[in-house]
Amino acid sequence: MRVYCLALLLYALVLAFTPSVGAATSSSTNKPNFPAFELSQDGPGRLEIGSYMGVLVDISRAIGLEQARAQTQAWQPITRQSPNFGFTQDSYWFRFQLVNRDTKALTRFIELPIPFLDDVRLYHFVGNALVDQYSLGDEQPFAQRAVRHRNFIMPVQLAPGNNEIYLRLASAGTIEAPLRIWDPVKFYAASNDENLAQGAVIGILLIMVVYNLFVWMSTRDINYLYYICFVASYMMFHLTLTGYSFAYVWPEAVRWNSFAISTFAASSAVFTCLFTDSFLKLRSFSRPAFCLVRAMMVCSAALFALSFVLPYSWTIRIAAAITLPITITALFLGYWRWWQGARFARFYCLAWTAILIGIAVLNASKFGWVPTNVWTENASQIGIVMLVVLLSFTLADRINNDRTLRLNAQAVALGHARKARSSQAALIQANEQANRELEQRVLSRTNDLNAAMAQLSQANARLQMLSTTDGLTQIGNRAFFDGAALTELRRAERQRAAVSIILMDIDHFKRINDTFGHPAGDACLRALADMLRPRIDRAGDILARYGGEEFIIALTGVDLDGSVALAEELRKATDRLRVEFEGKPLRFTASFGVVSVVPQTALSLEDLVSAADRALYDAKRNGRNCVRHSTIT
Repeated sequence: MRVYCLALLLYALVLAFTPSVGAATSSSTNKPNFPAFELSQDGPGRLEIGSYMGVLVDISRAIGLEQARAQTQAWQPITRQSPNFGFTQDSYWFRFQLVNRDTKALTRFIELPIPFLDDVRLYHFVGNALVDQYSLGDEQPFAQRAVRHRNFIMPVQLAPGNNEIYLRLASAGTIEAPLRIWDPVKFYAASNDENLAQGAVIGILLIMVVYNLFVWMSTRDINYLYYICFVASYMMFHLTLTGYSFAYVWPEAVRWNSFAISTFAASSAVFTCLFTDSFLKLRSFSRPAFCLVRAMMVCSAALFALSFVLPYSWTIRIAAAITLPITITALFLGYWRWWQGARFARFYCLAWTAILIGIAVLNASKFGWVPTNVWTENASQIGIVMLVVLLSFTLADRINNDRTLRLNAQAVALGHARKARSSQAALIQANEQANRELEQRVLSRTNDLNAAMAQLSQANARLQMLSTTDGLTQIGNRAFFDGAALTELRRAERQRAAVSIILMDIDHFKRINDTFGHPAGDACLRALADMLRPRIDRAGDILARYGGEEFIIALTGVDLDGSVALAEELRKATDRLRVEFEGKPLRFTASFGVVSVVPQTALSLEDLVSAADRALYDAKRNGRNCVRHSTIT
């Protein structure tokens, strides 16, 4: 039976990766790298572009639209079966033609069903006239999308005759362009069907999480806890990968969405290793296997932590590199345990076999090795549902197996009891007492460990907050500003957006301390922070106490005029501020230094702050209570 199951697994994998030839239809012009597709009102509601596009690889990522249109010789046809270019730092231009055979304009949706691309730009030309253009990406707020959908949907009005479409893609992850052309009515119908299917998958995962959570609460079996964490992590990974979380859960959290895929992939790997180690009892079964799985767990945990600080282009490559080895290792160890006689591993093996086949079929369809249909497109989802359900059966089967073993042991004990009833009774009593003490001890240790972990988590969270928060004003401190501002500076450099620094200093602050005492000065600092906090509230803007009576503000996407206007508004608000201290109203003013620039590669954060500091000193020299700006030299 075991040999048969192994042979069946190998046969399924061979079928999954066996190449097959699919048919695609398009009408091409006399330029093989500029194919054309005919459309009409009575035509199909969905058109797959596939690899029938011209492609231009931009290694420098600096080619603009006009340059791309002018480089006729550089455009090449796509020779691979699927427009998937993998992990790359290059940007890619694609082009094709949509030929409207009707006499009236046609409304069509161009769908790019890859929701995790950083930069997506589409240009629609009729002749030499640009009639539509879109600039999208997962690094932009979700609200900016033309159609509220998890994928990139770009409506176009196709004029009668030829319509040229240019598409530029750039991303820190993979570059894929499986474009589809939709009739809007057909699109919404298909989208509703897909949302229903995705809802069913998520519903099944949620049901398994809730059900097994109740089981864990009653049994306190650590395997159930690892299983719950794995299912929850994968569910969040799936929602993030398919764009549902960005569309419905955190549409404004652009920065978090940029690395959430790596984070949830790493947490799924961590709990996969923990579940495999605990369920298969690797510590007692095989020391090398136990060390291997623990090493994979440590690497996954390190990736989970690093996903918050390292670039997404690094972490997603590492996550992709470790996922398949962990899955194969978990599957191999399960069959090994089953081969050695552990019957409780049978459903475990079937579960991991299902997900591995699902992933293999999905990858084969992505590379064009098998035909694309509803089954291959949802192979990974079918596989994960089977994995989750079968793993739940696995846990129940192990409980039944353990119960059977206990019943068999009791039957043997009862057989011996016929010969020595008195000794058996004493032995059973002692065994039951020992079991009760052991269960109480294990439960006590588990509760102590959970309590200690909770206290440690609270202490770590408090330490993290204290390390980046100014204790007096409860806003960010200098360390927080340096880290956050550097991140925004690099993002602005990639997006060619303006970055502004506003450095403000309270005028004659020493006079306040000398006249009214340091508590009065502290009250002024807190009041000023409370006044600034609600005014610096855009996503990506940073407010911090830079030191002493200095406050610093970093703005993204705001030019010099806007920054000076904001600084002037803050100066007036500071001048109007009244601080009640011991029944006395305190007033003070502040001087402002402003600098704004579109960052270049050689520009550092220190250069920006230094320029703002020079402008601040210029304001001090010019009588204080004023705004001055400086430039980068």
